[in-house]
Amino acid sequence: MLRKIIETKTGPLTAAQFAEVMDLATTDIQINRLNFGKRTSLSEAVEIAAGCFIAMSRGAVA
Repeated sequence: MLRKIIETKTGPLTAAQFAEVMDLATTDIQINRLNFGKRTSLSEAVEIAAGCFIAMSRGAVA
């Protein structure tokens, strides 16, 4: 379900891309949000994952 929601923002993802995006998003949430005691909603998590995909894509091109 989460993969389909993220793919509406990013387009189709391979299994490897999805795994990497989720790893990046999870790390981002843990470092930047959980340390401050803030909860992350589903919509925020999707936005973070989409941003991670964009950042990951830029790194692949360079």
